[in-house]
Amino acid sequence: MRPSFGPMLGTPFEYGVIALEEARLTWNKGAAPGILSRAARAFDDAAKTGDVGGEVGAAVARALAGDSESAIRRLREAIAKHPDEAGPYVALGVVLLRDADPLSHADEAAWALCAARDLAPQVAFIERELAVALCAAGHFMAALQSARAALALDPEDIDARLWSALLRLYFGGDASSSSVLVELAEEADNQLRGPMFWLGAAAGLYARCEFHEARIALRRSIAPMKMGYEPERPFVDAARRWMREVRGFGPGVAMAPDRWLKDVGGPQSEYVRTRAALTALRDACQRDPERALAEGVSALEVEAAISEMEARTRRGMLDWAARLLLRGFAEVFLPLRQYLEPPPYEAFAAMGVVLLDG
Repeated sequence: MRPSFGPMLGTPFEYGVIALEEARLTWNKGAAPGILSRAARAFDDAAKTGDVGGEVGAAVARALAGDSESAIRRLREAIAKHPDEAGPYVALGVVLLRDADPLSHADEAAWALCAARDLAPQVAFIERELAVALCAAGHFMAALQSARAALALDPEDIDARLWSALLRLYFGGDASSSSVLVELAEEADNQLRGPMFWLGAAAGLYARCEFHEARIALRRSIAPMKMGYEPERPFVDAARRWMREVRGFGPGVAMAPDRWLKDVGGPQSEYVRTRAALTALRDACQRDPERALAEGVSALEVEAAISEMEARTRRGMLDWAARLLLRGFAEVFLPLRQYLEPPPYEAFAAMGVVLLDG
């Protein structure tokens, strides 16, 4: 349901919701502090009556005004007082992911959003934010499952599609998802979303070896930042640093066949020498099967050992690449998102900080 702004409004909670929505709709690299102060005071009055929505709204308004420490403390207290309400858990997860250092809070955000999902299942926003928190925490398989669950509930969810594509690219090694990342950036432009989606497009373009286009996409992702404006410098530096990490993997996605030797450490690496020894043993077994049988060695068993070692090594390399690149992406993307965009209406709905028609 969408918010109702009828003439009968009069409770502190209703005034707080209107002020919070006004702050959201007028967001421009932050909200006007006066609007958020008005929202916080109204929600404080509502909280005095025991309204859990007032407690959540008061914390969220303070977080959006920059007082995350106080907001987190208030939300933890609300969870302790109302353990069966999903709203405080959702709000805590959202506030933690909007912190300047989201990776340091990713585990608690994931815990809060898991609890919210148990209390309010089948909510696309909760599943999507849980996927983000799990990515930032390094739990990639669970993150992919949450992203898929969010897309099952809302196939048009552009944020869930972004994280799903990144997981498939860096955790699953699916090069085809690079095209999805580029398309999502263009779609985000059409929806008047912030340009930070071009950071994902830069990753996709680099995976396709379109290096010049990747540099252009990186510039587009940080285009709103003013050069020389010190408060915005960390956003620019973080994006450039992350792109240097992506370039460290060379052309294409990690584990591309033409890069396999380099990926495992070169011709003198332990993996290459072990594989060469096993390959020589397999060839010897095939040349002299009678002696191999007498020695109790099977060429098929040696081949199986080679395949298992290669599969384990590839998975280990993919896990390492995913941990570096996906968590690094979250570290850059999430502060950009919280700076350029307020929480969406779906976030406030999941928290219970809305007015319902009827």
